Amino acid sequence: MARKKKTPSSVPMNPERTSGSASRWKRGVFTTFLICLTVLLSFTVAATGAAAGFVASLVKSEPVRSKEDLSAKISSWSQTSQGFFRDGSPIGYLRADADRKVVTVNDVSPHLIDALISTEDREFYRHNGVVPRSMIRAGLQSISGSSVQTGGSTLTQQLVKNTILENRDKSYERKAKEIFLAIRMDRLFSKEEILNAYLNSLYFGKGATGRNMLGVQAAAKGLFGVDAKDLKLPQAAYIAGMVQRPNDYNPFMGDKEKSLKRGTERMRYVLKKMLENKKINKAEYQQAIDFDIKGSLAKREKENAYQKYPYLTMTLEDEAAKRLMEADGLDPKKLSKEGKYQATLQQYKAKVLTGGYQIHTTIDKKLYDAMNKAAQNDELYAAPVTYTVGGKTIKNAKEQVGATLIDVKTGALLGFVGGRNFDENQANHALDYPRQPGSTIKPLLDYGPGLDRGVISPDSVVIDEPLATNRGKVYQNYTKKYDGPMTAREALKRSLNIPAIKVLRRVGVQTGLDYLRKMDFPVHEYDGEASAIGGFTYGFTVDRVTAGYAMLANQGKFNEPYLIEKITDPTGKTVYQHKGNPVQVMSPQAAYWTTDMLRDVLKSGTGTYVGSRAAGYDLAGKTGTTSNTYDVWFMGYTPDIALGVWVGYDYNRRLPWDMRAKVVWSEVFRAVTQTDPNLSPQGHRFASQPKIPFKCFECNRAEKMKEDKDKKKNNEKKEREQPEQNRPPQPPNIVPPPSGNDGGGQEPPVINPFEPPNNGGGGGNGGNVRH
Repeated sequence: MARKKKTPSSVPMNPERTSGSASRWKRGVFTTFLICLTVLLSFTVAATGAAAGFVASLVKSEPVRSKEDLSAKISSWSQTSQGFFRDGSPIGYLRADADRKVVTVNDVSPHLIDALISTEDREFYRHNGVVPRSMIRAGLQSISGSSVQTGGSTLTQQLVKNTILENRDKSYERKAKEIFLAIRMDRLFSKEEILNAYLNSLYFGKGATGRNMLGVQAAAKGLFGVDAKDLKLPQAAYIAGMVQRPNDYNPFMGDKEKSLKRGTERMRYVLKKMLENKKINKAEYQQAIDFDIKGSLAKREKENAYQKYPYLTMTLEDEAAKRLMEADGLDPKKLSKEGKYQATLQQYKAKVLTGGYQIHTTIDKKLYDAMNKAAQNDELYAAPVTYTVGGKTIKNAKEQVGATLIDVKTGALLGFVGGRNFDENQANHALDYPRQPGSTIKPLLDYGPGLDRGVISPDSVVIDEPLATNRGKVYQNYTKKYDGPMTAREALKRSLNIPAIKVLRRVGVQTGLDYLRKMDFPVHEYDGEASAIGGFTYGFTVDRVTAGYAMLANQGKFNEPYLIEKITDPTGKTVYQHKGNPVQVMSPQAAYWTTDMLRDVLKSGTGTYVGSRAAGYDLAGKTGTTSNTYDVWFMGYTPDIALGVWVGYDYNRRLPWDMRAKVVWSEVFRAVTQTDPNLSPQGHRFASQPKIPFKCFECNRAEKMKEDKDKKKNNEKKEREQPEQNRPPQPPNIVPPPSGNDGGGQEPPVINPFEPPNNGGGGGNGGNVRH
């Protein structure tokens, strides 16, 4: 007997599939009904009854938005800000999870516009925000479970979904709101305004930069390395094809080969639609199909700006925020008093990162690279150490470095070294890390003001002798001895403490500190006489001290060190422009003769190591070493540039070699001058000034001391020449009994050594600062 053939109706159905199909059918029918009803009610004033009430219930939580509200939603884009070196070459984009640059239709290839409209919304220029026919078709496709899903949302609806509706769930309520808003937007905005917003609203996944691409300009750059206006036809079609499923078609995400294959197939679909829509001809279609899309992909960035220039990009964020605050008329000191400074700064930093600013800096790329390469050479430093400070164990600590290079005529920061390795230590030791300045402060606080106020001349006589502090202790030199009368030039060359303190006393402590205040040194209210030899409450950053030395090179005129030349907004409008405001801190004569005294430091003083390695340059400079050798400095300058270097540990620890800063300075200076020999030519010399008339200071005392010394010598000589019988009787040489004192009963030393506070310590108690 023949077996009965099963008809389709007799084939057993999968219950889950049956249920799913039924559910899909119901949703499709309801959605189609909803679409028709919402569109009808949106266009028909007379609609009433239960149907109107139902749709109204779906959109009741959606306010009737004004044009201003909608405009703010579709135009307030976050954009990635970018930094530039002083020659205009890019530093790169600042830190951001996503890239976006706002464009208009005029900034985009016509191919991309045609591709988007042909694929996403053929009737864009004819409909009123929605196309009921397309949405009904999409609903029917959903009902039937068709393998081809064309989608029914117009570009306007997609814009609403991307920018206004926060709820992305596929619900009837959201769909009703989407339709309602799309129709309203079409009434309030032109097609060009809607298309401009749409182009910037699209998401494309991560590109070659590793950051998310927002908008078609970021997609063009991130996928193909070109601007949106320069996209070729197949590239434009590829981008247009990614709109609905960006991650699946992204050649830089997931399984890249499979993603590229899917994306290429989608590109062909877009090209076919463009052909059908008569946007391209058959020849153009075929040529685009044959295009090597893989070969045109952007090369993956090995390093972005943050990875390549971490210290610089972090600094740009902070400095740009401060400059924008300045441009808006905000006073940092007032904000600090009100306790609002840090919060305000953070707000402006967020604005910098998302505002699409172009930040033009003073940094010279070649000099910056050369400085960091030289200063980050591990061979210049001691091996890492582990030590304990205040009960805290510091493991594998490295000697750190901070260096700044400043144009003495303008204050422009040409380059800096923030540290040895950003991955290990993010502190910027050049710009943000105050340390005790040691003897580098002496020319700026003691000798320079002393010359300027007529207290001393270079050949003034100063007596190096025990000197009491205002607390009854005694100041010391690092040599633990005193050398008597000498010239001010000699005292500065040898970096002796006592003469420096005497000069500041004669100038007046607060008068001397006023010279630092003129240069915006953050002098603390507790800073006192010990400041003369580097004992401050908090200390100063490397760029601040370097700028002080640049003042000496610039005939006594101080320029605030600055990093940012100008900032422009996304439209190209300049929102900040640096304007110099030089301050005459001391006379050109005083600045020159301070410089002349500092020349001797390199010729025969504490800086001879540097001087012998900078032959041919008119160079002046000063060493600095704090108590316990926690910090070592060298400040050096020519008529054109000032270079400052600090070396030390983040947590106070004695450095094994006090020459370190001089060695690093010499290497960095050599790298700078080799990189740009014209930056400071060897034949360029400081402009001389008239001599300062002789100031005695302590010459009379010194002469009296010399007379007394000579008289004592003569008396001693006469005594030795007297016959023994004529000598007065001497007391017997009695040896005292043992007392348990290893010193044999000798008097204790007169000197009570005192070491000034270092980083973070108090500054008013005197000090024992080294050279």
